[in-house]
Amino acid sequence: MNESLNKQDLPMDESADINSRGDASKQNKPDDLVLYYFPTSFSSQKVLISFFEKELKFKPCIVSLFHGQHMEPWYIRLNPNGIHVPVLVHGDKVINDPDKIIEYIDTLKNGPNLMPPKTSLLGQQVSKFQESLEKIPVDVISYGVIFHPHLSEGGCQLPVAIQRSMKENFAKRLRYLISLSTIYPDLRDCYLAKSQTAAEKYDLITDEDRVRGHIEQLSSFLNNVEGELRQRYNIDSADAMYLFGDSLTVADIGLYVLITRLQLLGLVPHCVPASKFPLTHRHYTLLSARPSINLLLQDMSKLRYTLLLEDLKASGTYAALALGAGLVLVAAYYFIKRLKS
Repeated sequence: MNESLNKQDLPMDESADINSRGDASKQNKPDDLVLYYFPTSFSSQKVLISFFEKELKFKPCIVSLFHGQHMEPWYIRLNPNGIHVPVLVHGDKVINDPDKIIEYIDTLKNGPNLMPPKTSLLGQQVSKFQESLEKIPVDVISYGVIFHPHLSEGGCQLPVAIQRSMKENFAKRLRYLISLSTIYPDLRDCYLAKSQTAAEKYDLITDEDRVRGHIEQLSSFLNNVEGELRQRYNIDSADAMYLFGDSLTVADIGLYVLITRLQLLGLVPHCVPASKFPLTHRHYTLLSARPSINLLLQDMSKLRYTLLLEDLKASGTYAALALGAGLVLVAAYYFIKRLKS
């Protein structure tokens, strides 16, 4: 987690050009919460739901992963060591770890305590769950299914054209990062480190056996989730259902986002079938009805237009990596459709 923000030229609200330049201190008030995120990213969704649950206002800045904006110099300076998105900027503070972001906003407003004190039993239970969830390589599993579609029993819900483009773009990302390291000498070490990380991840997601192993490891995690729920609830009596305690915590949010991703990848029939995990499915259904989830869907509904605008603006070296206007629209549409269903 970065503790302070150096003076950089950063875009600061969704109405501004994401690649524009301007003094951050002039564009934002000291008490502004500025969130850089991408609505379909796993970590971004956890943070967004937390913001909506806390009813916190923030300035949204979409960083398009489709268009490589997380690799642009202004964003690398903002988030040199973090993994993509999200990043929270609040005054001089820059926080690039999703759990740290949620922990931070939990102190800013009265309301649901999403991260109970770690000194309490409830806090220890939530922290242990968070540690277990953090060990699940969601991005590796996601790309792994796209590279090895037969691993998905239910079939990945993204159109084949989108999957093909994502595979091609991942490979091109390595060359692009290396080229940027020569164009921006002051960021050379950051770009080379990120290119090495991308290369290692590429080797991992193209290894079918290792991807299959990560998918199988989900079984243990989800069995523990079902067991935890069975200790407290039965399928017929629960009008509200939480993993720990008597109110929503970040553990519930993390589980919801994980199941949503498994649905998109077509892994629910294999990893968490309703016949064996009835309470997990009931938990998911109950959370789906919360206002915060509806707000997430509303945010995602705007995504297709934002990405189309960025697609039309895309130019230069990374233009070849953009999905294309039609594919971007289709990708956004299908992701939103799956969430709503």
